[in-house]
Amino acid sequence: MRLDERRMTKDERTVRLVSLPNQLNCGRVVSTALITLFLASSAFAWPWSSGEKKSTAEDQARIKDSLQMEEMRSLQREVETLTRIRLQKADSLEKLEAEHWRKRYAESQLTEEHQAASRELDGRYSKLSTDLGRVNEEVMASRSMTGDAEEKAQADESAYDALNTQVKLSIDKTLGDVMGDYPVGMNGRLIRLKQASEDAEKKVPNTVGAVQNFMNDLLLRHELTYTQFYGRETSQVGNRPDVNVNRLRLGTVFLGEVAQDNGEVQALLRSGALQGKIFEWNASLPPEMAANIKQAVSQASGASTVVSIPLDVLQNKAVKNAITDTKELTWREEFQAFFRKGGIVMYPLMLVAIFALLLCLERFLVLSYRGHLSRRFNRKLDALVKENRYEDAAGLCLKKETSLSMVLFAVLNRARDAREDAERALQEALLREQPKLERRMGLLAAMGSIAPLLGLLGTVTGIITLFTVITEVGTNDARVLAGGISEALVTTETGLVIAIPVMILHGLLSEKIEKVTSEMYVQSTALLNRIFGASTSSATDSRSEKNEDQ
Repeated sequence: MRLDERRMTKDERTVRLVSLPNQLNCGRVVSTALITLFLASSAFAWPWSSGEKKSTAEDQARIKDSLQMEEMRSLQREVETLTRIRLQKADSLEKLEAEHWRKRYAESQLTEEHQAASRELDGRYSKLSTDLGRVNEEVMASRSMTGDAEEKAQADESAYDALNTQVKLSIDKTLGDVMGDYPVGMNGRLIRLKQASEDAEKKVPNTVGAVQNFMNDLLLRHELTYTQFYGRETSQVGNRPDVNVNRLRLGTVFLGEVAQDNGEVQALLRSGALQGKIFEWNASLPPEMAANIKQAVSQASGASTVVSIPLDVLQNKAVKNAITDTKELTWREEFQAFFRKGGIVMYPLMLVAIFALLLCLERFLVLSYRGHLSRRFNRKLDALVKENRYEDAAGLCLKKETSLSMVLFAVLNRARDAREDAERALQEALLREQPKLERRMGLLAAMGSIAPLLGLLGTVTGIITLFTVITEVGTNDARVLAGGISEALVTTETGLVIAIPVMILHGLLSEKIEKVTSEMYVQSTALLNRIFGASTSSATDSRSEKNEDQ
């Protein structure tokens, strides 16, 4: 039993201790009930005689003593039970107290271990905090250095990109000017500049290589400017390709060739043009100039140290038209030369001229057809109207399909109705036919306005090109400047030549439209009056008389 109680928990022992007094009380109640039952049975058994009263009293005293003895024994049992319970409780309390102190000891041990671990963790935390602060400072310093390095790298990258862009622009500008520059060594220059442009346009630009190729090209171009050359070359003279020639070059101001087989002479001269090739090979030289060039080439082939060059070294007067043989041009060649002088703006001007001419022709044909009715048609229509055959007259108008016939059809179609209905139909027909006559007139007027504007645009672009050439090449001859300005004004002249006839034709076509419109009004009103004239006048007179009577 004690073994079982030792295994019980604290709560189970408390419940057991509380239930023991209840069990004692229940035993006491049972014993009291048994004694009472015994006394009651004895009383019923006793005799009611007086002699027996004394014995009854003695019995009652004995019974009372027995009851007291029983009660005392029950009290002793209770005391023993309570003593045993107290001892059990004391034992339990002692065990509980021992368990309590054991737990307190374990708790104190755990507390000490926890405090020791906490102190160790605090030390480690403080050390880690110190290390973390130092690491944060190092990270911030590293970030600052990284930010400065990134800013410097970005600045360097921006400067590198700007340099590469500037180099690329210079290469592209030089590459665009090569075709108009001195043509000697042009193929090599194109290859070098193309390679430099490809180096500058790479995903990772090779700016150093691009600058190197570009500078090599500039050095070779300057070397060409300040050197002279004489030797045998293969060239194209006139229409003959692959001709062996003796070539003499002095810088970039003179280049002459003499064919070895027939002595034909050609020279590289400035063309005087603002656009396209600035230098051209010219084989049609005056005899005196050709003889001087041939003499200069022959002098260079000998041992002579001084050679006379038969050209102006600045080439201000060496324009093609001034030095070539005078040759009469046909009107087609003159037009082609005039067209080439105007530049690229001449093409839209030519399109405007052709389009305006086609519009004028189309409008003239349309107005001539839709605004005219033959005399035969008019006589036949008048005869049908006089005979009141309005349906036949309307069918006749439908066959003609002109603006004038469609207006007359609108009146004849309402000839059986009231005059008001016919007038409304006439107005609808006039409104329907009027836009057909005025179609494309606004576009024709726009063509007349666009032509001088395009001419002005060509003039502006020509002047810009002229000043660009003057800036790059330079000139001290006013005739070159005047020639360039006259060349730029070609487009203005062409625009005015196109615009003036177009505006005149527009005015003539507008007058023809007004004439056709007035003719439609006149003939439709006359037909309306012929059909509804008499009945309408009589109805109007009767209405006026009624109004006067009222």
